[in-house]
Formats: sequence, C-alpha cells, structure tokens
Amino acid sequence: MPRHMAVILAAGLSRRMGDQNKLLLPVWGEPMIRRTVRAYAGAGLEVMVVTGFAARDITHAITDLPVRFVHNPDFERGQKTSVAAGLKAARGADDVLVGLGDQPRLGPLQIKNLINAHSAAGGGKISIPHDGDRRGNPIAIPGALIDALLSDQQNPGCHTFTRTRPELVNAIPLTDPAYYSDVDTPEAYSDLLRAGSIEAGAT
Repeated sequence: MPRHMAVILAAGLSRRMGDQNKLLLPVWGEPMIRRTVRAYAGAGLEVMVVTGFAARDITHAITDLPVRFVHNPDFERGQKTSVAAGLKAARGADDVLVGLGDQPRLGPLQIKNLINAHSAAGGGKISIPHDGDRRGNPIAIPGALIDALLSDQQNPGCHTFTRTRPELVNAIPLTDPAYYSDVDTPEAYSDLLRAGSIEAGAT
C-alpha cells in the first residue's frame, strides 16, 4: 500500500500578522495549526510538522494528535529551510504532500482530491494545484524526487526546482479556493472568520 506523508510547515516568524502567531489564532473553535493538521490526518496521511519559531507553543497545540515533529533550527533563513528539513525527514515515503500551516479552509476532501489527481497523472512528477495563473498548496512530491529537490544547497526545496524543471511538474486543475487561501495578515484573518467554514466536510 502506498505510503503517503504530509509535511506541514509551521516554523515561520508570522511577521505580517503583527504581535500574534497566526498558527495559534482560533479558527472555528481551535488553533489554526490544529485544524490544518487534523485535515491532513483525516485524509489518511502520516503527518509531520516542521517547527521553528514558537516551537513549544505549536507543539503544545497539537501534541495529542497523531503527528511527528521535526525542528528546523534555521527557520529564520526562510521557508526553503523548513521544506528541506521536512523532506529530509520524509525520505522513504512514496509521496509527500508539502502544505502550509495557515490553510485552515483545506479539509480532508480537498487533500484526497489532490492525492487522487496526482496518482491519476502517473505520480512521477510534482503535482501543483492550478487555477488559471494561480499556483496553490499543498503540492504533491514523488518520494523518488526528494534527493533532487535537496541537491541545490543554496535553494533547496520546491520553489526554484519547479520553475527550472517544468518537465517534472504537473499542473493539476483544481478550482476550489481552499487551495489558494492562506492567512498571512490581520485582514486575511478577519476575512476568514467572516466567511466561515466553506469546507462542509472539515469538522
């Protein structure tokens, strides 16, 4: 049976949110990071959370959930270091979904839909949700490509690789706004709370 793993990035400094760590803000009755992690676990994936800034608080918010943790001591150098830390720890998985901790609108249904589309496309390339010119998250990475993604020590991970190696990327047409919505600012957080949950199955 294929081994699907999720790497959830939860190490960032959350600077644009002001004094609050966005991942700990309440979203429909629970911390944002907890809701996100539950969605991936509910889709049947092994879940690994990459911590960095406020690691103790992040861990405390989800420690009772079925997750593993990997700490990124270089989190202040940016997201690519957290992606690299997660991918190193995910070696051995058949596929790895790399997701953001601040996408609480994602539910198990959207995650399963991406996994199914990735498999239907052959599973040998990196699958990225696309809606017109928008690129979404999470992205699905074949385990066989992890070492290639880590080979550039200056720019490890997905951002540079997927743009310089387009032949190894599948653009997956997915129109659900949950793939394209994250929460970086107080305004985005207020909009999220006003909109309410748009994922009926993500409870």
